[in-house]
Amino acid sequence: MKTTAKGADAATRFNVRHWRALLPVHVIALAGLAAAAANLAVWIWGPWAWVFVLVIAATVWVWIDGIIGDLDRSVQAAAAAQLMFGTACAVAFTFAATWAPVWGVVVAAGMILAIWWWSGDSLFTRYRSSERRSRKMGSALHALGACDATRVTSVNTNKKGDVEYRVFVGDADRPEKFRDADIAHQLHVDASRVIARRVSAGDSRRMKIIVLHAAASAKRNVPHPALERENRAKGAAWAPGSRDVLEGLPIGRAISSVEDRESTAGIFTSDPDAKCLGIFGISGSGKTNTSSSLLLSAIACGNLIVAGADPVKFDLGKYHAAAMHRRARTIDEVIADLEAIEVLSHDRIQRLDTMKDPDGNRMRNWIPTREHPGLLYLIDELTVMLSQATSTQADRLTRLLESLPKHVRQAGISIAFITQSINAMEIPTTLTSQYGSNFIGHQVKKGHDGDVQGWSVDVTEKGLPTRGQCWVGNPDGGDPTKTLAYDADSAITKQADEWDAMIAEYAAARPALSKHEAGILGWPQRAGQDQAAEAAVEPAEAAQEAPAVQGLGAEDLEAEEYGEVDLADVPEGEAADLDTDALAEVPHAARVVTALRTAGAALSIAALTQETKVPKRTLQRLLGRLADDGLVVREGASTATVYRLAA
Repeated sequence: MKTTAKGADAATRFNVRHWRALLPVHVIALAGLAAAAANLAVWIWGPWAWVFVLVIAATVWVWIDGIIGDLDRSVQAAAAAQLMFGTACAVAFTFAATWAPVWGVVVAAGMILAIWWWSGDSLFTRYRSSERRSRKMGSALHALGACDATRVTSVNTNKKGDVEYRVFVGDADRPEKFRDADIAHQLHVDASRVIARRVSAGDSRRMKIIVLHAAASAKRNVPHPALERENRAKGAAWAPGSRDVLEGLPIGRAISSVEDRESTAGIFTSDPDAKCLGIFGISGSGKTNTSSSLLLSAIACGNLIVAGADPVKFDLGKYHAAAMHRRARTIDEVIADLEAIEVLSHDRIQRLDTMKDPDGNRMRNWIPTREHPGLLYLIDELTVMLSQATSTQADRLTRLLESLPKHVRQAGISIAFITQSINAMEIPTTLTSQYGSNFIGHQVKKGHDGDVQGWSVDVTEKGLPTRGQCWVGNPDGGDPTKTLAYDADSAITKQADEWDAMIAEYAAARPALSKHEAGILGWPQRAGQDQAAEAAVEPAEAAQEAPAVQGLGAEDLEAEEYGEVDLADVPEGEAADLDTDALAEVPHAARVVTALRTAGAALSIAALTQETKVPKRTLQRLLGRLADDGLVVREGASTATVYRLAA
């Protein structure tokens, strides 16, 4: 009997733990067996057998109840239900006049109880669902080649219905092996619902996999927080001039409901050390919108100078121009800006020896403050610009973009570029490798896999079905953050007055360049002044006056009565009738033309600088404009470039 009791105990435990789905069948079968045994005993021994049957039944009932008390809490309720239902069935079978109707009632009750247990909101639901989810995720991971040591350690569900799995990664596996899209394929869900990453940077043993209750693509058009007027109030998070670039530039929300947080593009590490930035993605993926959000976050910083170049589409900085220090609109201007930035970086690094951080320590890297701001220079449509540039310009641009990251980072300067194509045939890997540690990646074409040195381009191939979704790199290292970029374009197009008023608020609080640095760069000390002259000439006025630089001859440029405004301010037309305030730099142009005419031959920039005493940057910009107007001809390439008067 002791052996039988042990066997029954083990069988009961096994049934309750592993065969809960068949509990009603077990109960009905055992109840029928007990009733048959009771009736057989009465048939053999008569009415006195009932006493014996009741004693045995009570003993067994107490014995089973004791077994239930020793079981795990997760199965105690199931075992108690088995005992109660079995007792009721045994009594019904024992005292029924006929078995057929009783069997019908018992089977019906068993089916109802089974449906309640198996698929209803019952005491088993939580236990069974977590176990089933864990087994399902484990099967998905092993289908992707996980070793036996890789296992799901916990499953949690939040109020939104999102499920977070914690996974221990075995020795033979690495977290990078299990990609979002591959896991989603195994689970038969949309790729945008799965997020897989390490629990923390540098931890190769633990990862978390989040299966969102709803697809991330359902989250659309999240407005940039700076667009809300209350966020720009004094003391608020986006008050003009209150942001710190060292905290990163917010561009969207991280696509993770478990940790709902802002996603930031960092152009400074925690050291701090400036990092250059690459933004890439196919046309229509949301790069322009993301770049607008990046610029808006940048001009909200009180310790960052913001400048840019958009010589291809002329629209990246157009709507932020009033709060920017510089906006280059020709390839020659971009080259001149980058050369000036290179000079500024060397100057800043030399000055670091005489500067102290807020704690009085020697500064090894430039720490942005309002008095000594950092600098962000953003270049739009780099691939198109390189294709449109002359061979000389393209060589010069490529050389500058390759060399600048090595020099400017310590000086608190970040160069960023935007491109649709990241093919190695269009942008040399010697260039992109300098920017590869920091990126914002939208969707790219599969043909670009592996083409770009330094970028994990394949991370952008899957899981970004919605416009504006991107991967944002971490300048301090670690996994990129899947992000839904803020919507800035809607405000630019649909709320023009509110947008302009917001930019004006930020422009008034922008940091200023020192006179020394403004002289090196050739930029105004305060934001917006670079575009002030352009705004002064309205299109209608330009159409009425219609003077033209193209119509000027060399003798016209020699006139000394012209004032000091920019050549770009002279509208196009056919007349060459200029008033005294119409042109700037014409005295410089006159010196250039006179020097070329006197020499009677082509001169290099170095020779022209010596002859005219015009600053090199101004001279480069002026020669580019005169060449575009057909007054000067550019010959040669790279360091052998020379200029002569047009015939």
